[in-house]
Amino acid sequence: MNKVLFFFCNLAIFLGILILFTTSILNKVFPMLGYVAFQAAATGSYSPDDYVMNFIAINLFAILLIVIGLVIGYMIYKKSL
Repeated sequence: MNKVLFFFCNLAIFLGILILFTTSILNKVFPMLGYVAFQAAATGSYSPDDYVMNFIAINLFAILLIVIGLVIGYMIYKKSL
């Protein structure tokens, strides 16, 4: 049972890191896509701030996944010794 729980702890850590990685990529790519769309439309004015998304809640959830995975994984590791 502990091996299964330890696997899920590691999976939670991995998912948290993956979510943080994905949101950081999206924060870099969306302004570039907005600039390309602005050039294609050629109307109005371009501001990179218009294309930056707020990922605070998602990032907090990802950090929470990482912390919970680390704490529970450490507790399982210490219990198995």
